[in-house]
Amino acid sequence: MAVDYSKSYSAEWRVFRVNRATWADAETIDNVDKVEVTKTADGDLLESGSMDVVGELQTDYYRIVMTAIQGGEVERVDVATLLFDITGGDYDYSVDMPSADGFSVLYPASKTMISTGAYAPAGVDGAQYVGDMLADTINAPVEVEGSFILNENVVHEIGEPVLDAAWAVLNAGDFVMQIDGRGVVHILPKPTRPTVVLDNSNARLLQNGIKYTRDISDIPNRYISIVGNHKVEAINDDPNSIVSVASRGFFVDEIDESPTPVNGETVNAYSTRMLHSLSYMVDEHSYTREWVNGLNVYSVVRASLNGLSGDMRVVDQSIECDHGIVIEETVNREINLWQ
Repeated sequence: MAVDYSKSYSAEWRVFRVNRATWADAETIDNVDKVEVTKTADGDLLESGSMDVVGELQTDYYRIVMTAIQGGEVERVDVATLLFDITGGDYDYSVDMPSADGFSVLYPASKTMISTGAYAPAGVDGAQYVGDMLADTINAPVEVEGSFILNENVVHEIGEPVLDAAWAVLNAGDFVMQIDGRGVVHILPKPTRPTVVLDNSNARLLQNGIKYTRDISDIPNRYISIVGNHKVEAINDDPNSIVSVASRGFFVDEIDESPTPVNGETVNAYSTRMLHSLSYMVDEHSYTREWVNGLNVYSVVRASLNGLSGDMRVVDQSIECDHGIVIEETVNREINLWQ
């Protein structure tokens, strides 16, 4: 049996310095007052954090760990492993109370630049290529889960951060990175199967209130490609589409002054394809929930609750470590508004 986080439990917190050689827990840090962790799929680094401490703290990797206790069940939860550095603080009655910023274990790859001409060659396993690139750059372990073959070379520019180059290769294969609580970097296909199902049986994981946004105001219904002195238009005039010219009664334009058709398509076909690609509404929901093991940014949540339904991808998490773990989470899905 495991701890049921939808029910009452007690929590004990520890912060460990990480042994860089073995990536195991080293000594416990006793002077930590407060910890917060943020994860986002919108940034290359994926996560960050902060700690309030009393006294000194050396720059190093630290692991935030909760022990959850519920009846006879005891479970360790590795919340996050980050590179912490003192960035400021206060003196309170002569007591030094620094604030430490936490950087992703991917941070070294964002500061290490490609200094010579390099590229990921066509025919290479892109996932393993990125795994090897990161393993040579960061301190954290890297695990490659899956593979894909590049059809074309992916060229890296001199002065480009290693992390940017890694993401460029992964994007070609629709792969992503996730960082688990122990700071291990996982390279894997973008998840499609749900990590958790939120339905009536476990609705207690959610706290009251679900916010949502569904902004369609900027979705175009006309795509204009400029070719020399000519323009080529693709128009969504489908009366069954809520963003079409017929439904709105006016144009919402997207102008492309440098169209780049591929695979022999015409500029007209290109414009239509681009308009289709922009005709998606982001259906975004935010809520506060209890801890769920393995639920990370890029993970899929399958919901069948009032106000939250369908398969949605996690894009942001804000984790507060206090009496237990509380997560403010944002999920979204794209809905096609022009078939």
